[in-house]
Amino acid sequence: MSATAAGVPAPRAGQVDPATELELARRWADEADRHAQQAELLAQQPALLPTWSPAARAVAVYLGFAGVSVLLMLVMVLASGMGAVGTTTLYAWMCAGLPAASFIGGWLVLNRWGRPAVGAATPPRYPVLGFLLCFLAVPLAYCGYLLLFRTLR
Repeated sequence: MSATAAGVPAPRAGQVDPATELELARRWADEADRHAQQAELLAQQPALLPTWSPAARAVAVYLGFAGVSVLLMLVMVLASGMGAVGTTTLYAWMCAGLPAASFIGGWLVLNRWGRPAVGAATPPRYPVLGFLLCFLAVPLAYCGYLLLFRTLR
């Protein structure tokens, strides 16, 4: 193909079969439709764990935040053993502060990355499940730490 002075391509040399050109145009249109459908399906999935069910995604997020809180609590337990953290402070963080922080963190992550780009306005965040996981995991882990440290002495 050569371009004319005005930037318009010159007609192709030789015979052009209209049926072949129409078939090629139909194939390209079908391929474009297929890609558009795939893009729509991807846009309806959340960015965070897109293949997981909403309940499994919520459990994973809340348990992940509870796990981080349990690790922070272990640091606080070790610090209280050295006298850096008081018993009242430890119990306050263990019973309220760390579970609340893990619950709120999980809630915010599910709200931001658990939402599809297109479709549902509010994602399911399972607040009761998150509350139970966060507010039970941290105190139970503390009891586990107590048992572990007392059996190692």
